[in-house]
Amino acid sequence: MRCFARWEKDDTDGVFFRDQTILQFGDSWDFLASFILLNPGSALPLNEEDQTKLLRSKKLPFFVEPNGKEKYVEFTIDRLMNDVLNLFNKRYSGGTIRLYNLFNLKNQHSGEALEQFKSNQTHHKMFATDAEIKFCKAPVIVASGGNAKDNMRLKQELVRYISFVKTGKLYKVAKSGEKQYSIIKAEPDRSGFIDSYHPSYTFKYGNSTHLGELKNQ
Repeated sequence: MRCFARWEKDDTDGVFFRDQTILQFGDSWDFLASFILLNPGSALPLNEEDQTKLLRSKKLPFFVEPNGKEKYVEFTIDRLMNDVLNLFNKRYSGGTIRLYNLFNLKNQHSGEALEQFKSNQTHHKMFATDAEIKFCKAPVIVASGGNAKDNMRLKQELVRYISFVKTGKLYKVAKSGEKQYSIIKAEPDRSGFIDSYHPSYTFKYGNSTHLGELKNQ
């Protein structure tokens, strides 16, 4: 299991940004799915070795070329990433999973992250551009949790992401029973928004998360 992403440290504001996160497991690099989450968690760069050439050689349909001095590096696998990879490993022998975030500021503590988000919204790395959102024809799973619903700017971001999803490819993490959560087909409400659960909750506290309707893909 491996994780690759772009990474930027802002020494002036004391914040870190991770974006274009790619999870890979097994021998395959087939594109399995994308998740839309809230913000990057605890994963950190393993080293400064440039992995851009490796990723470019895989001809990934979602690959975004780095700008200027940017580069892709390999990261540690945090708990959420590990849970997601193990979930897909139950059905697939290998592949890649893209993690998108409503904002790219790294902080595994959501309360602190949201406070930092408020004071750094204009940072050039805070949001993905339209050109950087490449869902292709793979399923897209909304899993940003309740914080997106309570913040108008983040709600707008989620609606923007959803607008790029191909017909029939939209899913969400939803409650399916007592301490049971599944990935199910989703439809936006009138405003284009989708309510969902965040994997940091559905994989913990005695809860179980399942591929659900994604098995039919």
